[in-house]
Amino acid sequence: MLNNYRIKNVTFCSNRAVLSNGEQQQELNFTEAKLLEILLSKVNETVLKETLKEFAWQHTVVTDSSLTKSIAKLRKALVFFFEDEELIITIPRVGYKFVSNDVVTIANVETSIEEPITTKSDESEYLQTTEYEDKKKSKISVRNKILLTLSILLIGGSLFNFLRLLPSKNEQFIAEGYHVTELTSGGFSHTVITRKGMELNPKLSFLLSQQKCNCLFFLDKISGHYNISYFDPKNEKGKSFIFDEKNLVEKLRVNLSEGEQ
Repeated sequence: MLNNYRIKNVTFCSNRAVLSNGEQQQELNFTEAKLLEILLSKVNETVLKETLKEFAWQHTVVTDSSLTKSIAKLRKALVFFFEDEELIITIPRVGYKFVSNDVVTIANVETSIEEPITTKSDESEYLQTTEYEDKKKSKISVRNKILLTLSILLIGGSLFNFLRLLPSKNEQFIAEGYHVTELTSGGFSHTVITRKGMELNPKLSFLLSQQKCNCLFFLDKISGHYNISYFDPKNEKGKSFIFDEKNLVEKLRVNLSEGEQ
């Protein structure tokens, strides 16, 4: 048989087992496609159950239950295009009927599925969108690489300077170009090392003085970012942080509190 059919604005291609309106499509399995084909070939006529089973399953013996399930799936595919119409009706204990006055047979056509028309304008818009997305991803990638490199440099510089300024067992020294500030509060003494000329934020100074340890702190500022490291000789532990200038004190307070736990 292998004819194609048009149901209103929807085309059914038998050999491809596809329903399509040119923009959207529904794929059927082999059995569903064969059932629809014979129902359309006898549109508005009752097709017996045995005729349907012989045509769709050919030499395989199947039950009425299998037929009912396949018809249900076929109805679901049709509802995708015809929401308010019941095209396949059940004739109790007899068979099924495809009911429609808008079915046209398209004979001797290999494929009648309408493909969406792509205009030059659509292609141009697609290419522009793709190019924009590629540029956007490239910019994000470059920015992430720059931030990663900057973070590594800041962390490396902070650790290097901090380790270089730690007091040795034999002598205590400070490198040229750095300044030492002593903070005392609550019975604890803190040593704060900064570059000469760097002003110590009063709120930051107060926060450091409240730490319950005789700690050594190193502070540096590079390109709007603060490197802050501390070392607690008693507990033999230390930590380094990198913060931007905004909300510096609040962020440091949280991280120092976590370090004490």
